[in-house]
Formats: sequence, C-alpha cells, structure tokens
Amino acid sequence: MSEEIGELIKEISEKSGKSEEEITTLIKAKIEKFKGLLTEQGAAFMVQKELGLKQDVSVESKVGELTDGMKNIELKGIVKSVFPVKEFDRNGKAGKLQSFILEDDTASVRATLWNDQIDQQELTTGSEIQINNCIVTSYNDKKQVSLGFNGTIDILNKKEITFEKINNLKGGMNGINVVGRLLRKFPCKEFDSNDRKGKLCNFQFGDESALLRATAWNEKADEVQGLREGDVIEIKNGYTKDGMFGVELHLGYNAELTPSTNEMPGVTEILKEQVKEKKINGLVENENVLIKATVKELLPGNFYFNACEKCGKKVDGNICDSCGEVKGEKRAVISALVEDDTGEIKTNLFSASALKLLDWTQEDLETKTSETSNEKLLEEINETIKGKDVSLFGYNKMNSYSNENEFSVKEVL
Repeated sequence: MSEEIGELIKEISEKSGKSEEEITTLIKAKIEKFKGLLTEQGAAFMVQKELGLKQDVSVESKVGELTDGMKNIELKGIVKSVFPVKEFDRNGKAGKLQSFILEDDTASVRATLWNDQIDQQELTTGSEIQINNCIVTSYNDKKQVSLGFNGTIDILNKKEITFEKINNLKGGMNGINVVGRLLRKFPCKEFDSNDRKGKLCNFQFGDESALLRATAWNEKADEVQGLREGDVIEIKNGYTKDGMFGVELHLGYNAELTPSTNEMPGVTEILKEQVKEKKINGLVENENVLIKATVKELLPGNFYFNACEKCGKKVDGNICDSCGEVKGEKRAVISALVEDDTGEIKTNLFSASALKLLDWTQEDLETKTSETSNEKLLEEINETIKGKDVSLFGYNKMNSYSNENEFSVKEVL
C-alpha cells in the first residue's frame, strides 16, 4: 500500500467514523468486484463517494505561503531544475521517483513525482506549470510537495530544450544543455576534504565551435567512465565556472549525460588546430597526434566486450551497476601492432574505430563472433589486414601493467 493510499484511508476514516480496517475492507471489495479493472486509488475514490464524502476544494497558494500538512493545494510557477529519474527497490517492490524545483515570485520548493506520475508529462527547465491537488510535507525542516489523490500537472507554457554551442558559454551559467564529442577522459580521482568524500572525473569535450574542460562529480563521474572517447553525448542541466584555462563545464547531481545521435564533426576535425603528424619513434605521452603506419598483425584477444546499451559501461551478464538489469550489447575491441620506418607500437581500438579498421559493421561483429571462434577469426583477419596502410589519430600512453608504450586510437581516418 502506497503512502498516498494510506493517507487517504486515514482521511476517509476520520470523516466517516469508520475504522481504517473497515475502509480497507471496502476498498478491497471494490477491487474484487471489478476483477482487477479498478486501481487501488480508484476503489478508494468510489468508497469515499459512496460514504457521502467530497474532496475538499483546491486552494490556490503561493510557494512562500506553504505550511506542513496542507492538502488540495494548487500551485503555479516556473520549473527551475529537473533532476534525473531515480529507481529504487523497497521491500522487494521496484519503483522510481523524480524531483524538480518549482519557483514563483515568493519562494521555491522541491516537488516529487512517483512511478506512473513521471510518465504523464516531460518536464523541462524553464516551463511554466500548474500543480493541481498537491500535498505539503516537511523533510529535514524543509517543505516539499507531491501530488495528492487525483493530482495532476498542467504545462501552461512549455520551454523547449535548446542546446548551446560551446563558444557561447560563459562562467556562472546554470541549466546548460550542450551536445558534442567526448574527446579525452582523464583518470578519476577520489577526494576526502572537510568531512566530504567524493569522486571526480575530468574530460575534454568539444563541438565544431570550441573545446572545453569538463568535470563530472560523484555519480556522474561513474557515468563518464562508462563512455568511450569519441562518443557523441548530450549533457543537460550542467553549470559553468571560470577556470584557469577558460570556461569549465561541471556535471553535478541534477545533470543528465546520455549518448546522442546528433550529427557532429569527427574527432580530428574538432581537434584540427591541435593535430600533429609524428613518427612512432617521436611519440610522447598524452599528446594528440596522427600517425601513418602499416598494420603488422592483429594481436590475439577477445573481439568484443559486453556493454550496457544505456550507459555504455562494461557489464557482467545482464546486470549493470548503474542501470540494473539490461539486455547488453557487443562493443568491438581489438589490438593491432603497427609499424613505420622508425619503429612499431601496439595500438588499442574500440567501438567505431575497431570496426572501421576491420571494415566491419555492427551486424558483422554480432554474426562473426557468434559463428566463428576467436582463433579462427584472428587467422582469417590477419590474412587480409597485414600490410594495410592506416592513418590513426590518438595519443601515446604507458601501460601501467606492462610498462610499455601503447597508442590509444580515437579515430581511424
């Protein structure tokens, strides 16, 4: 039984003089009579009506006038922030919630939607809405609201989501939406300062207009870890600060980070001002460069790993640490030894870059790795790939296990 139904039963009991047990029995009888076609809320409403009880008339209120315990309140305001949907499991029952901040000319308040309420409309930052029949409660001495029985939300003036170009960003902006390529991920760091523990991941992000440094905090840091360099992503509800090297984009609790199908220039096009061509023996660590080489051989190993189709993280079976139960999908991963006239180096390629070097489609990856053993595939590929001339854009890094240089490929040209 949900909290809302429990509150409604208590209210009907107090007004009718019947016990809560009697009201619960009447509700169950209604549900049984309609053979599952009636929800618990609908049954409670029918019982309330048959007992001659009417819903209180909604009262219009300002946010600043709200007090704990108020019911049947009507609020109007602007959506200032929309937080990501959270899934939970309580007593073996799955559910989800989503919060947002509503503001009018007197104050702001956090509002929460539960389960099916979330799917009834898509809330966007900046939209003007009206909440009908809401309940006011208090948590940690802060007022909050939720939809009451038969509560609804009307969107009076919807603010469409717009994406900024990176070169238009300035420090001190909130509610920022941008789309671009994840160009480079840096190692995540954990911190413990002033009784605060957390995690942050810095990454380089860019579109056709500019580049910037971005920082993802805590849960968002985990999401960045699950993405691949070169992926096109949408970031919603970020905020900016002025940093040592210009404007920085930050992803806090209410930010959303999702893969995008938007058209976006390739990595080398975005980084064209920084791209240098080098020989293998001239590579230095962490420098973005272009190397022109010949494939010597494809190295043994798995041709794919299983990833979450939602966040891109590696999954064990069908369970993602961030998204729960998922279908899972194959992501290509290969290593190849390449050489030029100065030396040779091991290269690592993922997803689109790996498929491009193999001249495979995603469907080829699914089919070939299901029907042919790794050893046989390696043999077949090496017969055709040896001696292939390639241009690879990426950066050199030291493998912490082997202490050898490896070239991490961002794009195959």
